[in-house]
Amino acid sequence: MKKKLFTDINIKRIDDFLDKHLETAKNLRDGAPPFSSVEISINGACNRRCFFCPRVDKEGYPNILSSLNMKVFDELLSDLDSINYQGRIAFSGFCEPLLSKNLDKYILKIKKKLTKTTVEVVSNGDPLLAKNGKERLTNLYKAGLDTIKISLYDGPHQIALFDNIKKDLNLSEEQYIVRKRYLGPDESFGITISNRAGSVTLKNEEFELKALKEPLKQPCYYPFYKILIDHDGDVLMCSNDWKKEKTMGNLSNDSLLTIWSNDKFIDLRKKLLNSDRNHKPCNVCDVNGILNGKKSFEKWKNYLSK
Repeated sequence: MKKKLFTDINIKRIDDFLDKHLETAKNLRDGAPPFSSVEISINGACNRRCFFCPRVDKEGYPNILSSLNMKVFDELLSDLDSINYQGRIAFSGFCEPLLSKNLDKYILKIKKKLTKTTVEVVSNGDPLLAKNGKERLTNLYKAGLDTIKISLYDGPHQIALFDNIKKDLNLSEEQYIVRKRYLGPDESFGITISNRAGSVTLKNEEFELKALKEPLKQPCYYPFYKILIDHDGDVLMCSNDWKKEKTMGNLSNDSLLTIWSNDKFIDLRKKLLNSDRNHKPCNVCDVNGILNGKKSFEKWKNYLSK
């Protein structure tokens, strides 16, 4: 009998959210479909050096604690307000967001400017175990945080630690989500570790991660519904592009709305529409890429066929 796999509840949860946003979202001025998810790598640091993460390379990925420039951030929010953005803003990406001590200030600005936007934080949870961890999390919720997703990498012994925080702060299932990221590929679905667009090489009893020799022959929906902003203002094609091989622009030079529908992004989407991943960094990436965002993909397909 085939073993039943653990399924990440966020697959359906995120897709439902994306679809709902598409129903009310306005197209950009040039008619291009908007994004539904904005991920911000708010700083350039992490407290961990996990063996399955590119940050295991200290020289290639030094810890940079400086956060996204606040003036750039304010301009970003004004751009989002101009299209009545009501999607998702997640502090995630290539860092541990809770290392930014003033994260609550960023969240407060979002909620004041974009009242209907959903704000999330994706964390390894370690900073919450510090002496002031619960106080910091409480302040984030006071600022307007909707959900924190905690990724557990070490094993099931972590569950009780983080369940206790949830109980102590009386948080709901929607506000506080624990993700079992320690599960091997034979136990989970939609939550397995990827090669981060060819940035990770690893082989052990559970995983073998390496750059693909031949690109996958299938589309990828990421660049059709989601955008990644790094702490230095760079806008990337995908949250898996850890090497930053395909930077689409920088918020210090152009608005996010302009970058989202620029020629570089359009050219990329045309290739992925045709299941063409034979270009960097997609050619070495092992990410499935079609678990979320199908309706956004179809909307872009219609737009580009005109």
